[in-house]
Amino acid sequence: MGNRLINFLFVLVGTLIVIIISHQFLDKINSRYDIEVAGEYSSADTVSFKGLFIRDEEVINERFSGVLSYPVTDGGKVAKGSVVAYVYNSEKEIDTNRKIEELEDAEDLLRSAQNPGTVQTADPAQISSLISEEYQTITSLLAKNDIAELKAHRDNLFTLMCIYQIAVDQEHGYDQKIADLAAKQAELRKDQRDHRDAIQSPDSGYFVSYSDGFEKELTFDNADELTADKINDIIERVKQGSRGEGLGKLIKGYDWKIAGVIDNSANIFNPGDKVTLSFASVSDKVRATIERLTDISDGKAVVVLRCDEMTYNLVRLRTDKVNMTLHDFEGIRVPRSAVRFNRNNEKGCYVLWGQRVLFKKIDEIYENDEYLLSRITSDENYVCVYDNIIKNGVDTFAYLANVEEETTAQTEEEQKVEYFSEDDLTEDTDGASETTAPGGEDDAEETKPKVKVHSITDGEDDPSGLRRDEEDTGDETDEGTPSKPDSQGDLSIE
Repeated sequence: MGNRLINFLFVLVGTLIVIIISHQFLDKINSRYDIEVAGEYSSADTVSFKGLFIRDEEVINERFSGVLSYPVTDGGKVAKGSVVAYVYNSEKEIDTNRKIEELEDAEDLLRSAQNPGTVQTADPAQISSLISEEYQTITSLLAKNDIAELKAHRDNLFTLMCIYQIAVDQEHGYDQKIADLAAKQAELRKDQRDHRDAIQSPDSGYFVSYSDGFEKELTFDNADELTADKINDIIERVKQGSRGEGLGKLIKGYDWKIAGVIDNSANIFNPGDKVTLSFASVSDKVRATIERLTDISDGKAVVVLRCDEMTYNLVRLRTDKVNMTLHDFEGIRVPRSAVRFNRNNEKGCYVLWGQRVLFKKIDEIYENDEYLLSRITSDENYVCVYDNIIKNGVDTFAYLANVEEETTAQTEEEQKVEYFSEDDLTEDTDGASETTAPGGEDDAEETKPKVKVHSITDGEDDPSGLRRDEEDTGDETDEGTPSKPDSQGDLSIE
């Protein structure tokens, strides 16, 4: 028992010693290089400004007497001739009709939930999963302030929850609830009054139930005439909550423009550039083109952008904080100090792979004065995420003199490549040899030292680029000197 314990302790101590020595050895190798771990990085030229929205808008000036009820939500699409507003005598009539519509919708959802064909095939586990998905969708829509599709997802969630209750035998049907809803509708219909008039849309487009008074002041025709002072003046008036005439407006087509004053002191943005616009009030992102860029002073410029993407949220905005982004790239960050070129004049960098130094190419998608971005890839021939990029510490000329694409990370003494002359490899050199080769020239031929050349594989199938050993017998060349090793390998003497 005692011997086993002693043997175990010896093994344990030996293992710890090996680990410590290995760790110190690796630290010694790594300390020779200035390393940066490759990671994903995004880079873009971005500027923020207060934007002024310009659209092809038509105010609906329809005479009416009474109170308006809008069946179309702001930003909703309407066709020519469709109803955009109903005229009632009072707010009470509108409220009564709204309650009746809500009760009718609830009744329809309950009837759908207890449909025999749906209930009999319902799987509680699957229904539970669908409930979770709808809940996440609604949460996401609320976070983005996107209410365009909120009602549809809310109704789906309600229906799924009702089906689940029946599937797990917590409910046997909703007949009683449906009857109660029908009774409430009947009571409300006693006070229901029909609308007096209906106002139709003069054209197709996006409908908004209000006018801000800038529809005629901000048009496509005068967009190019906007100055910095004019833009700032309108933005201030919008903040004061100006209200225009009419019962609403119609936004025609998908084309619109946005104007503002930006800082372009670095001359990054130019007319014709394709940019991405994001907004502070809504989650929408759209592509736009810089149509006009007029320098003012101190690096400031008036910018007018053209866009052909219209969304439900954007039609309701007149001003908003805008982020304009040019050259939005995502890739692997490579410090400019690490960039090198191989024999084929391919751009890349050195990477520390264990104890080996590899050359990996860079698939460049962006660059500036500090770094480059290489396309994200899993191809080991190119820089990949989590590679140990060597910023400094590799002698490029010595590296290329010995290997094509990779070399072993060695100590300074091991990195020296010795080229042996004929005098070093023969027996009777400058009298240093005390014996002559026995057996004459034939035996002398056999006593010549063998030269082992470590050459580098292509690394095509093996990214580690394992070396293969080839033996050179040291045969003399035509000039009588032994051939030197290929420039791709390290030479050693056996």
